[in-house]
Parts: sequence; structure tokens; C-alpha cells
Amino acid sequence: MSKKIILYGSTQCPDCVKTKEALDKEGIHYGFVDILAGLGHLKKFLNLRDQNPQVFGEAAAGGKIGIPTLVVDDRDIYVKDLEGLDLSRLK
Repeated sequence: MSKKIILYGSTQCPDCVKTKEALDKEGIHYGFVDILAGLGHLKKFLNLRDQNPQVFGEAAAGGKIGIPTLVVDDRDIYVKDLEGLDLSRLK
């Protein structure tokens, strides 16, 4: 069964572009929400961030937005530091 994967980010964010490239290279299917593409996208991301302070705390403490963010199957959230994430698990 394939996983539902949403990537929150921006096309203007170098880390987000790298994450998209890594997912594409692995052949992982995902939806991309560009948080700067419209107010609705930004609100959706801010709601996710506000509902999960334990996940986004480090980013917020450092004055960061918290992107890129991967949400897997509506429950597992990975913020920014995706280098240690085994992308093959997302297939």
C-alpha cells in the first residue's frame, strides 16, 4: 500500500528544492503544497505547525519557518532535517 505524502515548502527555498529532487530521484509520489502560492496554502501549513509545537519547536526557537516539512499518512511529520530520513521507507 502506498503512503500518502505531502511536502510543505516553497519553490524559493533551497532546502525544499533539494528535498523535492531527492523524492523525485527515489521515485516517491507526493503532493507539494507551496506555502507562498496562496493564502489558503499558508494557512494550512500554519495550522499544521501550530497544532504540532513539539515537532516545530526547534525551528520556531531558531526563528525559522519550519520548511521543508514532510507529512506521511497524516500522522508522521518530519521537519527540515530530512538528511537522516530513509527515503526508501516512503515508497
